[in-house]
Amino acid sequence: MTALMDPSERRRDVLENVNGWLILAVLALCLVGVVFIGSATADDAVFGAQQGRQALFVAIGIGCGFFVLLPHYVHILRGAWVLYAVAVLALLGLPFFAPEINGARRWYALPGFSIQPSEFAKVAVVLALAALLRFKSRAKTLDGLLVPALVAGVPALLILKQPDLGSSIVFGVVLLAMCWAAGAPGKSLLALLGVGALALVVAYFELMHEYQRERVDVWLQHWGWSDQSLRSHEVQRVLRGAGYQPWQALIAMGAGGVQGYGIGQGPQNRYDFLPYRSEDYVFAVVGEEGGFLGCLLVLGLVAAVVFGLLSIASRTRERFGKLVCVGVAAWFGAQSLFHVAVCGWLVPSTGLPMPLISYGGSSTLAMLLAIAVCLNVGARREPILSGDGFR
Repeated sequence: MTALMDPSERRRDVLENVNGWLILAVLALCLVGVVFIGSATADDAVFGAQQGRQALFVAIGIGCGFFVLLPHYVHILRGAWVLYAVAVLALLGLPFFAPEINGARRWYALPGFSIQPSEFAKVAVVLALAALLRFKSRAKTLDGLLVPALVAGVPALLILKQPDLGSSIVFGVVLLAMCWAAGAPGKSLLALLGVGALALVVAYFELMHEYQRERVDVWLQHWGWSDQSLRSHEVQRVLRGAGYQPWQALIAMGAGGVQGYGIGQGPQNRYDFLPYRSEDYVFAVVGEEGGFLGCLLVLGLVAAVVFGLLSIASRTRERFGKLVCVGVAAWFGAQSLFHVAVCGWLVPSTGLPMPLISYGGSSTLAMLLAIAVCLNVGARREPILSGDGFR
C-alpha cells in the first residue's frame, strides 16, 4: 500500500510520524548553546561574532536535516561505505593540507569558514558500523568483531595523531555500544575493552605529544592535593601552567552554587580567567552562571535526547536503523558526559566540544545530521521478512 502512495503523501506521512519530543529537546539544547556562547563571547573583540555564527550553523543544520529526513534511509545505507571512504581520505589529508592551529592539524581552512573532518567521521563510522553489523550472525564471530574494530580504529588513530585524544575515545564507546546492540557476546566486548585500555597506555608513551602527557600527569597529581599543598610554590607553578585551564573551570563550576551568578555575570567568564570557554569549557560557564540547577537542566535535556534516540532504536526492528540510533545515542551521550567530566576535572583536559552547545560549525552540523537520520528511521515502520529481524 505504501509503495502505491503519492510521493507527497509519503512525505506527509513521514513528517506526521517524526518524534516531536526529541526535536524539542534538540532545539532546546541548541538554544542553550547559542545563549551561553553569547555570554562567553560578549564584548570580545576576537570571538564576539561566535553567537551569530552558531545560530547560523544551527539554522543550516536544521535545514540540511530536513532534507535528510525526507528520502528513505535505505539510500543512506547504500552510501555508507562511500561516506566512510571520503571521511578517511579527509583525515589522511590533514597533515599535508591543514594549517597548524594551537599545535594541532584538525581543520581544513576554506574561504570564510573551516571544516573539521573528525566530526563528520563520527557520522561516517556510525553508518559504516551499522551497515557492517546489520547481519546478526556477524557480531557473534571473531571476524565480526575484528572488522568493526578496524573500521572504528582507523579513523580513531588518524584523529589521535592530530592530536585529539577525546574524539578517539568516543569512537571506542560507539564501537562497544553498537557491537553490544548487534548481539556480540559479553566476553568479546570485555576483550575489546581490554584492547582499548592497552591502546591508551601505548598511546600515552608512543603517540601523545609532550603537552598531552603533561595534562595526564597533572590530572593524576591533583587528586593528592590538599588545602595546604595548594599554597606551595610547586603547586602554584603547576596551576599557572599545565593545570591552569582545568583549575579555572573547576573554580567556575564550584562558584556557581545552586542558582549561579546569572547569564553574563560569572566572574571567571566575564573577567576572562577561563580560556576556550565557548568551546572546550562551555559547560563550566553553564555551571558558573546557571548554577547546579542550570547544570541539571542541561543534563536533563542531554538525557532526553539520548533516551529519545534509544526509544527509536527499541521500536525499530530493521537492524541498520536500530544500530544507527544506538550509535548516535552512544556518541552524543559519551561526548556530552566526557565534556562535563573535563570541566569538573574528573578526567584529563582534552579539546572535546559539548554537542549542540559548544561553538563549532562542524560539530553542530554533524550532530544535527546524525539526529536527522535517526528521526528518519523513527518516522518509518519497515516490514521485516527475514527471520533474523525477529531475534
